[in-house]
Amino acid sequence: MSSPISTNSLKNLILKSDTPKIKINLLLRTLPHSIMHEMQRQEPNRAVVDNLSQKLRMVEKLAVDIL
Repeated sequence: MSSPISTNSLKNLILKSDTPKIKINLLLRTLPHSIMHEMQRQEPNRAVVDNLSQKLRMVEKLAVDIL
């Protein structure tokens, strides 16, 4: 399994994109679903949940600043 993108790298990709608002809105919809999906697994991986939660917090902060 490959390692996930870091939160800082994701932030940089969002900010450098042509349409950061669209990317932020997409992540605001999909990250909570991904977290719930991981939590519903037979044996949820706490590291995955923490990583996704960090990304969600970062995107929420960007949404406040940009949207």
